[in-house]
Amino acid sequence: MKWPERPRLFAGRRPWLGCFLTLTVMLCLALAGALAFNVWNGIRTLNTARSDHTEWVYSQLEIEYLKLDRALAQARSSTPEGLRNLRKRFDIFYSRVDIAEKMQHDAAIVPDIARLRRMLDGQIPLIDAGDTALRAGLDDLQSALHEVENVPREIALASVALSASAEETERQRIIRLIEVLFVVAIAVALALLGAILRLSGQARSLDQASHQAREHQTRLETTLRASLDAVVVTDDRGVIRDFNGSAEAVFGLSRQDAVGRDFIDLIVPPHLRQAQRDNLDRFRRTGVPLLADQGRFEYELMDRDSRCFPADLSISLANSDTGPIFVSYIRDITDKKHKEAEITRARDEALEAYREKSRFFAMMSHEMRTPLNGVLSALQLLRDSALDGEQREFLYAAMTSGDILLGHIDDVLAIERSETETGDETLHPCDATALTSGLVGMMTPLAQTSATRLHLNQSGLDDRQILTDPRALQQILVNLLSNAIKFSPNGDVTLAATYRPGTGADQQVLHLRVEDTGPGIAAADLDRIFEDFVSLDSRYERRTGGTGLGLGIARRLVRRLGGTIHCLSTPGEGAQFIVDLPVRRAPVSVPRPRRDPMETPVCHPALSLLVADDNQINRDLLKAMLERMGHDVALAPGGQEAIDVAGKRRFDAILMDISMPGVNGIQATRAILSAPGPNCQTPILAVTAHALPEERAEFTAAGMIGCVQKPVDMSMLKSALTQSVTSGGAAVDASPASAAADRTPDVPGSAVSTQQSRTSLTGPGGEGLTAAAAPPSESKKKPTAPLLEQADEDETPLLDEAQLLQLLDLLGRDKLSERISALVQRMQDELPGLIRAQELAELQSRAHAMAGMCGMFGAKRLHQNLEQIEAACKSGALDRAMGLTSLLPQLWERTQHAWRQRILQ
Repeated sequence: MKWPERPRLFAGRRPWLGCFLTLTVMLCLALAGALAFNVWNGIRTLNTARSDHTEWVYSQLEIEYLKLDRALAQARSSTPEGLRNLRKRFDIFYSRVDIAEKMQHDAAIVPDIARLRRMLDGQIPLIDAGDTALRAGLDDLQSALHEVENVPREIALASVALSASAEETERQRIIRLIEVLFVVAIAVALALLGAILRLSGQARSLDQASHQAREHQTRLETTLRASLDAVVVTDDRGVIRDFNGSAEAVFGLSRQDAVGRDFIDLIVPPHLRQAQRDNLDRFRRTGVPLLADQGRFEYELMDRDSRCFPADLSISLANSDTGPIFVSYIRDITDKKHKEAEITRARDEALEAYREKSRFFAMMSHEMRTPLNGVLSALQLLRDSALDGEQREFLYAAMTSGDILLGHIDDVLAIERSETETGDETLHPCDATALTSGLVGMMTPLAQTSATRLHLNQSGLDDRQILTDPRALQQILVNLLSNAIKFSPNGDVTLAATYRPGTGADQQVLHLRVEDTGPGIAAADLDRIFEDFVSLDSRYERRTGGTGLGLGIARRLVRRLGGTIHCLSTPGEGAQFIVDLPVRRAPVSVPRPRRDPMETPVCHPALSLLVADDNQINRDLLKAMLERMGHDVALAPGGQEAIDVAGKRRFDAILMDISMPGVNGIQATRAILSAPGPNCQTPILAVTAHALPEERAEFTAAGMIGCVQKPVDMSMLKSALTQSVTSGGAAVDASPASAAADRTPDVPGSAVSTQQSRTSLTGPGGEGLTAAAAPPSESKKKPTAPLLEQADEDETPLLDEAQLLQLLDLLGRDKLSERISALVQRMQDELPGLIRAQELAELQSRAHAMAGMCGMFGAKRLHQNLEQIEAACKSGALDRAMGLTSLLPQLWERTQHAWRQRILQ
């Protein structure tokens, strides 16, 4: 907003025109004045009689000549008086000629005057002689005068002609000046007329502008009075110039009481007044405002009763006739602040309730997962025993059902998180033909319980591999099929799958349709069925059970994969659930060889392995795991010892710790692979407690083909060894993140299937060696370090139950108790040194060593804390590392107590 200014006289659209007219009038007036002065001066000259007029002088020459000639005639009487008179007349004539000679002449007169002067100069000796000589020379004088007797007359006549010509010239000049003066007078009159017209137009414009300014001022005053915001106008001294009605209501002051007073003393709280005065002083010095024209901002103001209140304030800088002014728009936001506080409080209460619910779910999840993991672990151990075909079929069904049950638990607990997932999860190759076939086979027993007939239509599928999330795809179809089976007793359920063209060259759409012959769904309920905990028919709910989450989870998973899901149904005619998922073709690669899950496991010869680790506890535990797998294990307590052992004996693979005193794992790897020994081509796996991406790149550069992350999981270790022996130098990753990618649902057709994917390898003796992946539950129980760092401490259990179950199965309770007792003793010795450490390098080294030991024995939260300390040291965050270190004593005590409760009893 700009304050209105007074209209100016020449503020039209063409201000140059007024300047031009003004300049023209001034020039014309000056020219007319000069011409008038010249005319007046010339006329005065013509009318003035001069005593020494040139004509008179020239005419006197003839007169004086005649008088001299007559005096010469009288001088012949020989009287002295006649001679004196002659001399007098000669002198007079001579003086007249002298005067005429000194006057300005025309070129035609000058020779005649000069002739007379020569004649007179020639007679001067005679005139000045005595009377006798003069009397004797009268004849000569007479002759000289007769020679020039016509010259005076000619001079007189010429002067008259010249005078007449000069006067005529002067008259003509005056006439021309008068004519020019007349033209100039007309021009001046026209210019004055134009100026008058221009001034008249400007006067009309001025009247209109003044009228508009008055109207604008009236509207502005009306707007200010009617504004819902308080408007306070002040000058650069802080004096209030205007105060509208809303301001009167906000501040409790009348306009008469406010106008003319200092706004700082009137409406600014005392603790802010000095800052406002400094701002005004700064503006007067520099002309740069601090708060004006900066948009809306919050500020604290004060009313008449000295009540301070929060205000939404916006200040504009404008110019007025008296100088700069500040127009402030003020809104009391006390009620708004109170409402925001109420909303914030309600939000905090809702978040707290949500966190309580999440903690309850996390606790219940742990309670449900613990026995379920025990069941799955027992089934996994049972799988490796000798079973007949029927037993293996039952075992497969139990493990598949357990895996699906565990997935259901995780999906229910993650239902609120799925709303915000982006769908950027890692995708895996999948064969939709095999996946749908396996799902129909898996759902057949459920269908048989309600006499429902399952049908599969794969006419639009082929054996192509697509990139998708097999786990999510399986869950979507399981939910849709189970829902259709529940509501179609004694009916038919059909799963149809086909590929359709996508938007891009490598894009396709996987079109899935689940049809049933159930009671159908009313049109009003087609959208509502995808909401959580919704079941349309309570009779079916009582008969079939269920929580009403299946379709809601299916919709979340479809959206996460970037697809769409909808339902078509007519009451009494069944329903169709249609899913369209965008997919891409998987890169062409050699598929992993798979064996039928019902095929009898084959016994394989042992591998010869070398384990290098400076920690005796870790060495012994790794040896026990590997020997349980049937391998022959040699141990090396350090990097140099590993180099020495590797130089004497060939191994099928080497497991190398990284952080070891003296020669570390990277140096030992380079030495073994570069030496011409028996293990220069042996695959070497890094075994480390924590490895950043740049560190893994360093492992690869040293020649290692993969990494097994501590704490070591037996299934991950088995898979890594299998891949390392058969990969031919290809990279092997056995970290929890990669294991999660390999632990997809046990569904036939999944390229990374859990139970059905077995890799048939060949050992040194040429016989088969089989490695099976672990159930997907384990991948869900081992989040990566970044997730652990962000997790709430209460959500991370003190102990990893699955790890402890593996250790109990591997070592037995007595041996595990002995190992944990040894670990406790060692931690008691080394923990004080870690707590006292002040340097990043020492802190990182000690934390790394302890993290590996604790992780191997299932101290999950302690392992997490030590990993975070190590990561903080690597990033140079000493303060964060020291803060995490201060938590170790209490966490160590709680971990020992948990071990005593679980193992050491």
